[in-house]
Amino acid sequence: MKKILLGMALLTATAVQAMEDNDTTIINNAHKVMVITNDSLQQIKVVGKDEDKQYVYENLIQIVDTNYVSESRTYRELNAVNWKVGKKDQNGWSSNSLTLHFGLGVSTPTNVPSDIDFRPFSSWEAMIWLQFDHTPKYKLQTYSIGLGFTSRSYGIRDDRMFYKGEDGVTALYDYPAGAASRSSHITISSISIPLLFKQKFGHKSHFSLTLGPVINFNLAGTINNSFELDDDDYDITTRKIGHRPVTVDFMGILRAYGVGFYVKYSPMSVLKTNRGPEFRALSFGLYL
Repeated sequence: MKKILLGMALLTATAVQAMEDNDTTIINNAHKVMVITNDSLQQIKVVGKDEDKQYVYENLIQIVDTNYVSESRTYRELNAVNWKVGKKDQNGWSSNSLTLHFGLGVSTPTNVPSDIDFRPFSSWEAMIWLQFDHTPKYKLQTYSIGLGFTSRSYGIRDDRMFYKGEDGVTALYDYPAGAASRSSHITISSISIPLLFKQKFGHKSHFSLTLGPVINFNLAGTINNSFELDDDDYDITTRKIGHRPVTVDFMGILRAYGVGFYVKYSPMSVLKTNRGPEFRALSFGLYL
């Protein structure tokens, strides 16, 4: 069956060359060519041409209801980094890869005490993760584990500020009288380990859904207050605010044509019990 499919691919290539120039696909200086075959499918994938590293051409021949169906497509791969690693099998296809991802989103604190008023769109998070991805041959599922850095910041309205008292408990205090340009945030910096499962919606689909937990080892927590008073600028950073050392988030990513939209919920309070106001966070944004 593999020989028949390969013969069909060669016949298709011959037919294409015999057509008019507008129906002929010519790829100069291809960076990588991959051929995937099994008993009912053959896929030829060309990645990169000339100076365009994101160019991708695919030709798929498969059996549908005992008939041979050939389809081709061209698109651009938008992932920032995709390094293939590990040993290749006899078809020249590696199912393991390292991928570098960037995320930037807006956080919405939830389960907030009534005396705290978080400012809309003043809370955010940013992440950079390196992931090891394993995709079984001919499958639509990918299993990933990663390691990276995540920073989250939660800002409140400028009428009051976070402040750690002498007892080590974080609470809300008034700014000095006459203070202007006021800003107060709690910032958490973490080493993150995402454990993710991705499901593609078809061998030729540009869409996928990713779900899984993210374990955060929170290395530092700070209160950052800034304001102007009597023509002087004040930037005050307070450390050891009693943040939780380890938290777990739940993340979902919907990806289309290499661009992802993520939603992440943090069910654990940012600060320890009895060390300050307890609140959770729901965040969403772009994931590349």
